[in-house]
Amino acid sequence: MTHAAPIRRPLPVLGSLCRTGRLTWVEIRKLVSHKLFPAALLITLGVTTGLALATKAFTAGMGPRGFSNYSLWVTSAGYGLQVGTLLLVALGAMAMSTEATGRTLNTVLARPIRRIEFAVAKVVSLVFAVVAVVLAAALAAYVVGGTVEPTRPPLVWQADGTAVPDWHFPSYGDIVDPDPRYGEGVLLTKGAVMGDILFGFLLLVVPVLAGVSVGFLVGTLIDSSGLAIGLSVGVFMTLEATKFIPVVEDQLGQFAYNYPITRISALMLEASGGTVPQWGDALAGVGISAIYVAVSLLVSLVVFCRRDITL
Repeated sequence: MTHAAPIRRPLPVLGSLCRTGRLTWVEIRKLVSHKLFPAALLITLGVTTGLALATKAFTAGMGPRGFSNYSLWVTSAGYGLQVGTLLLVALGAMAMSTEATGRTLNTVLARPIRRIEFAVAKVVSLVFAVVAVVLAAALAAYVVGGTVEPTRPPLVWQADGTAVPDWHFPSYGDIVDPDPRYGEGVLLTKGAVMGDILFGFLLLVVPVLAGVSVGFLVGTLIDSSGLAIGLSVGVFMTLEATKFIPVVEDQLGQFAYNYPITRISALMLEASGGTVPQWGDALAGVGISAIYVAVSLLVSLVVFCRRDITL
């Protein structure tokens, strides 16, 4: 007597991961087709490029006092990213609240998918949006900064004995001592400067994501998308305003989810001037932002999975 081979069923965890992956791809496509995400990218690119070009033109004749290519890159990217972050916070608030407002949540949950899978797909799509906006600000400022002639460009000796500046796009290179008494001493190599600046951009993803996660939490708690956007943007703008009030900023600033943005940008600016940045306190601030991310997303997932939704 022969026995039939047992039917192998896919592991539940593997099936859940596959469904989450498909949902994530759907959410990313919805995000790209949504008006606010392309607007956030274009506005970030426009603001960053515009600030960089204006700063370059304004400081073109200032010599050593003007912005170097590295400084222009870091400064304009930082300001452009702050504008992009504001739009990302609104996007985070809309991620779940628009599903409830438009009654599309009922249709989605009527399908054979779990709520946790749907919520995780939303979160991953928001992470994608944050990374895209940070990259947009960094690349736009990098291109404009690369057109700036170095303060001390390398020289090429001609046949007649004259030396002419020799530089090309992108103009980033080693940072040399601007004091002619010390010759061409290298303060910081190109690789070291690029490494510090790129590390700073990597760190900036966390506080930006923290703001988005707070917006996502508000949008999960409130079904009205307009109210969720208003509250999220209001909280973000309030925390931004504390940077201009020294007493409040000293007490609250280091505990705000967006506090590390200013500190990281300052350290990146130090690297652009030939100083090795000390990342200690910035990493502590990033840790606080990471706590905001973890708590906000965890509460959002728990609330969404447990709330009563009438289909």
